[in-house]
Amino acid sequence: MLNKLKGKIVKSIRSRKLNVFGLFFLLAFLFLIITKLSKVYSESLALNIEYVNLPEEHSLISNNDTINVVVKAYGFNLLRYYLFDHSLKIDFKRDVSLQSDSYLWDAKVNKGSLEKEFKNSLEIVSVKPSVLTFPFQSMAVKKVPIKPNINLSFAAGYDVVGSIKYEPDSVRIIGPSQLISNIEFVKTKNIKLNEVNNDIDKEIELDFKAKTKNVHITNTTVNMIAKVGKFTEGTLEIPISVINLPVNTNINFFPKTVTVVYYVNLSDYNSIKALDFKVECDYSEIGNTNSPFLFPKLIKMPEAVKNARIKQNKVEYILIQ
Repeated sequence: MLNKLKGKIVKSIRSRKLNVFGLFFLLAFLFLIITKLSKVYSESLALNIEYVNLPEEHSLISNNDTINVVVKAYGFNLLRYYLFDHSLKIDFKRDVSLQSDSYLWDAKVNKGSLEKEFKNSLEIVSVKPSVLTFPFQSMAVKKVPIKPNINLSFAAGYDVVGSIKYEPDSVRIIGPSQLISNIEFVKTKNIKLNEVNNDIDKEIELDFKAKTKNVHITNTTVNMIAKVGKFTEGTLEIPISVINLPVNTNINFFPKTVTVVYYVNLSDYNSIKALDFKVECDYSEIGNTNSPFLFPKLIKMPEAVKNARIKQNKVEYILIQ
């Protein structure tokens, strides 16, 4: 029993010695790291280049991916540049100059932007290369309409109030003239909406696949917007007028009115009046056919009416001597 207890005590002492050694080793290591990071170093940092506000009408022929910046700073300040990737933003509206068929970025001119990137924690010694050249080719810009590819069906008694709108209703295609000259429109992807009985506000992707990376469009989606309401059918008796009668010609016709069937949003039903419609028969259409009939046409209807039709398609007439 005593031997067992003695063994445990010896083992505990040895273990404590090992822990103390490990602690001193860790402290020595940390002191070494702090000492190293407290010194000033000159280092070359590779920054990834991020392009901002590239002009749509120009396409870069070749890109510069990185730029090397030689800096001088304390190790503490350099540490985060080794642990994380950093980039330099080049704004083509602000940081470059146009030289013939190339854009130029000058490190001396943009020293302020570089210092801002490093937040004054590093001293910039040199930049390699000190001037970046971005050759480009000119691109054409063409505005084309959106062509919907939508299969839309409504629940019984429902329909679109007004018209379906697409926002935007057109897009700009950017690319070499010879590649975009034959593009007259851009289709939406095929969408099916069934039994619709509520307003529509849906984002739809455009079906555009460029044959080359040098052709792109300004939008990849559009919003389909439509007001949907409950519709009903109405009928009205509309008087007929005859036009283009020859001089000194009198005519009698029957019936004097026709029934117009119209389809309208339920909320507008009570506002529809007979005076909002106009039906005409054009006598000149008969010509020399000696036809005993005139053919009524609906030439005016209210904007609120979705569609309308005349039930009778013929009107009898006689000439009065």
